[in-house]
Amino acid sequence: MSFLSWPVRFLEGYFRVTGDDLKNLTALYVATLVMRAAAFAGIAVMEHVVFPDPKDAFWYGVLFTIYPLAEIITVGYFGTLCDRIGRKGILVMAHVVTAAAVFLFIGAIALPKWLEPWAVGVLFSLFGIGAAMKVASTLAMVNDHTSLENRAQLMALFDIVTFGGFALGFGAGFLALLSLGWSTTQVLVAAGAGVLVSVVMVQFMVRETQVRANREARGWDLLASVFRDRDILHLLPVYIPVVALYGYVVSFAEHLIVPKGATAGGSILTLPLVTVVVSFAGPLVLSMVFMGRYSDFRRLRRPFMGVGLVCFGGLALLMNQAQLPPPQTGADLGLLFSEWPLVAVLSFGAGTFPPAALAYLGDIVRRDVSGTSFGVYSIIFGSGLIVGPILGGTLTQMMGSGAFIVIALSLIVISGAAVLFLRESARAPAEAAPDATAAPDPPVGKS
Repeated sequence: MSFLSWPVRFLEGYFRVTGDDLKNLTALYVATLVMRAAAFAGIAVMEHVVFPDPKDAFWYGVLFTIYPLAEIITVGYFGTLCDRIGRKGILVMAHVVTAAAVFLFIGAIALPKWLEPWAVGVLFSLFGIGAAMKVASTLAMVNDHTSLENRAQLMALFDIVTFGGFALGFGAGFLALLSLGWSTTQVLVAAGAGVLVSVVMVQFMVRETQVRANREARGWDLLASVFRDRDILHLLPVYIPVVALYGYVVSFAEHLIVPKGATAGGSILTLPLVTVVVSFAGPLVLSMVFMGRYSDFRRLRRPFMGVGLVCFGGLALLMNQAQLPPPQTGADLGLLFSEWPLVAVLSFGAGTFPPAALAYLGDIVRRDVSGTSFGVYSIIFGSGLIVGPILGGTLTQMMGSGAFIVIALSLIVISGAAVLFLRESARAPAEAAPDATAAPDPPVGKS
């Protein structure tokens, strides 16, 4: 126990949390990482199996809108439930629903070809419902542990485990299918087992956070109060374009990144690919950790969001430069490999955006409607995931590989312009952020 005492004390001091809060956040983050990795390994199978032909780009994009559409339709309800009855019950159900979707997909891919896309569409709606529960409950729980002294840092860790899970799961899924020769069933069984592990973790290791139950409030009233908040409305043109770009890249990842000719049994795990991935992911994570801390120290969000968007634009230009000419698809890994130092610098700059953007939302939400507010954030997120794949699919059919740079730069410019109109809420008077000094709310219940 003494061996662990120093690291624990260091983390408590670094993130400005108590021992109980640190244990709860650690369990929550680890469970999120496991769930995201397992779920996105399953989604990688869906992307590879259902519409492997680039000619299906439009319908491929349509299919990927089902996930966020289901999230948008349901997340408002689940967000209000987080404020009315607590977070943990919604969190556990999120993991259960996601596990069910992964296992059911095993049967879906054995259906006749004409029926398979419809079955996958139904399962994508389950993923969307699980995501609605997960985002609203997890972000509300993380925000319950935060103050102006540590908000961007703790939100950065949420982003790291979320996107880390996405990268690990998506990468492992493609690697298992294209390089290790795994069958789709094997990948899905492994993914489902991973989500089941996360169910056990959230049930027995994550405790309910200290929140004030608002059982008498009506869901529509909670949603209306959030949508009347001008600060949240001003975030719409910031978040939606960035998430649309994210949705486009996710839904067309195989066509944008995996070189043509990479087939089952052929190795795609090469030195150039590993170097490019490490030079992107490593600086991105480091930036989110250290620049999130600096954002909290300076009580600033907008400059960090602006720098991040500029660097996202630089990465988009670099990726566009590396796109192989038609009829090939994917990226010229040799070119990206030769420019890995530039990739690293731009990735470090891009990492300043996510923690500052989420911390900004945490700065402006009221504690009594924080679950609802993060549910609204998920509506914004889901809207971007609808716009991205459909826009990407349409323009890819019209313009081919040239669609990427048009989409990327247009969305980044829109988001960057919207950042200029945000107020710097972290530097507002103390009464605008009572969470830093107020006594904790009474718990909703024990779990």
